[in-house]
Amino acid sequence: MLKRLIGVITVHNNWAIQSIGFKNYLPLGKPEVIAENYDRWQLDEILIVDINRSKNNLGPNFELLNKIASKKLSTPLCYMGGIRNAEDAINLINQGADRIAIDSLFRSNEKNAFKIADALGRQAVIRAQPVTMIKNKIFTYNHLTRKKVNELDVNDFQTTRDYFSELMIIDTDNEGNFNSFNKKLLKPFKDSNLQIICFGGISSKKQISNLFTNKNISAVAIGNFLSYKEIPHKDLLTQNEVDVVRKTSFGKTTKGAREW
Repeated sequence: MLKRLIGVITVHNNWAIQSIGFKNYLPLGKPEVIAENYDRWQLDEILIVDINRSKNNLGPNFELLNKIASKKLSTPLCYMGGIRNAEDAINLINQGADRIAIDSLFRSNEKNAFKIADALGRQAVIRAQPVTMIKNKIFTYNHLTRKKVNELDVNDFQTTRDYFSELMIIDTDNEGNFNSFNKKLLKPFKDSNLQIICFGGISSKKQISNLFTNKNISAVAIGNFLSYKEIPHKDLLTQNEVDVVRKTSFGKTTKGAREW
């Protein structure tokens, strides 16, 4: 199976951090340095998540994106954080992002989220959805208020799928914990035609390969565990794997594709 591996850089006050449940943070260093590491490791995509922007109504962190894009990385960049409207989204693309990811805007102003997809094309948009499991029921989660919102309804994503290319399911209960992504979170999507990115508690090659047996999963995203060891990527990728080139769902070709 040809699948994608996404490296996530979580940013807080312009510093890359290790996030644990989106509640506790440990500093890692400069985001642009980590982005250069991810680029050398030939991941399929780099996702920059600035967790301060939406919470404080600051808009996107254009300065940070420009700093990373100026490194002339060969890996596609995706940006998430503080995106309010189509103008913000277009400016992010102009500053060097290949794609954008949206979470809270689909809740707070769905029309603006739709306008972004109309402006950029749905292939350039990822819809991110944090979730939590309580007594075997799955709820959407608002990371800004740190509270559950509604019981998860797959129809909500199905009816809006014309406005995003992939749905990123974020396991907020296990984010930051080793080998702990809850596969039960994927069960409601079993009969859907959505392409899903898994994020939160993913840390080993065996776990990734197991997740990729699910036909709906197009990618997994890893943040903390790529920076946990000095050369953690060697545990996930072998040299013959990173030499492969493949087609993706949002572009013609990308280096770093792997057969899982």
